[in-house]
Formats: sequence, structure tokens, C-alpha cells
Amino acid sequence: MHLSFIDIIAATTALLAIWMCGTSHVSTILKLLAAQTGCLALIAGLLGWQRHAVQYLILAGVVLAVKAVAIPAYLSWSAARLQVHRDTGVYLHSTPALLAGCVILMVGFLLAPQLSVPALGNPAAAGMALTLVMTGMLVMMTRRLALTQVVGFLMLDNGIFLYGLTQTHGMPLIIEMGVILDVLVAVMVAGIIIYRLNRSFEHIDVTQLRGLRH
Repeated sequence: MHLSFIDIIAATTALLAIWMCGTSHVSTILKLLAAQTGCLALIAGLLGWQRHAVQYLILAGVVLAVKAVAIPAYLSWSAARLQVHRDTGVYLHSTPALLAGCVILMVGFLLAPQLSVPALGNPAAAGMALTLVMTGMLVMMTRRLALTQVVGFLMLDNGIFLYGLTQTHGMPLIIEMGVILDVLVAVMVAGIIIYRLNRSFEHIDVTQLRGLRH
């Protein structure tokens, strides 16, 4: 399989996702999320340059400003406000989570030829997009803090965005902007809910909310 420069950047996003699986430090997770999304903005910029499409360059700027800077900064501010530094209540500890992430990466690489669109090039990017989606789901299922579950959702969204970016001719710019705005609003609403949970129950461990049934 011939790897393009975009494939290499996509692989970098997948490796950052696996790194996120293996750490419980909230600040590190948010920095890695920012770096991962910054790589996606770089891919959008490269595609805009290759295809001579201004809308890709605009999209790259918006993704960089909103998803790579504003959203991680907002989540970091929320974590500092809630005094949350580590997600210690994980269902899957660092070493097993890293191993699971490596398995997911291998699966994504093996399935890349079946998922990619040969005419568009960048075959490995399709597999890396699948890796991001599956890793995001892994984080959402194995982390107990509401904040890190939001990060898992953002990783999943990054995977969908990467696939649409590299394996299609692109969606209309207004639709892409609408999706990004929806993600921004969802994260802000999640931040408010997390804050309310902490005020009401003095924690943001979602598993402890099961006690409300009794």
C-alpha cells in the first residue's frame, strides 16, 4: 500500500488517539485532543492546496480555531474549575487500554483497502478514520468521568470527519460549518451539565448516578 503524506498525518492522529487511551491525566488528554484535531485541520489545508479548493482552506481554519483550540480550551477551563486532574475510575487500566488501542489500529490498517476509495488516493486514511471512531467508542465505554466521555465523543467525531474529508469529494461548506457548530454547542451543553452534576452530587463519575434508581 502506497502511503501519501496525508496518510502519514492520518496515522499520526490514530497514534495520538491510542496515546489518549493510555493516560489518565485530563490535561494530557486535552492536549492530545488538540494536537489530533490540529492534524485534521492540516489535512484539510493540504487537500485544499492539492485540489485548489478555497472551501477546504476555510474549513481548515475553522476546524483549527473551533475544534483544535476553542473546545479543548473550554474543556480545560471546565476541568480546572471542577478541580479534576485525573480520571482514576477507569474500567480498563492504562496497559490493557493501550493494547486494545494497538489492536484497533491493526484492524483499521488491515481494513483500509476495503474502506478506501482508490480514485481519491490516501488509502490508509480510511483505516485510520475507523481507528479514531473505534478508539473514541472505547474511551466512552471505559472512562467513568463525564469529561473524558465527552473527549471520547469528540474522537469519534474526528474519525467521521477524517473519513468524509479524505474519502469523498467533500460536502458543501455550509453543511461542514453546521456540523462543527453542532459539535461546539454539544460540548458547551455537556460542560454545563457536567458543572451541574458536580454542584449537585460533588462528583462527575457517571457510574455513581445509578444510585438514583433506588
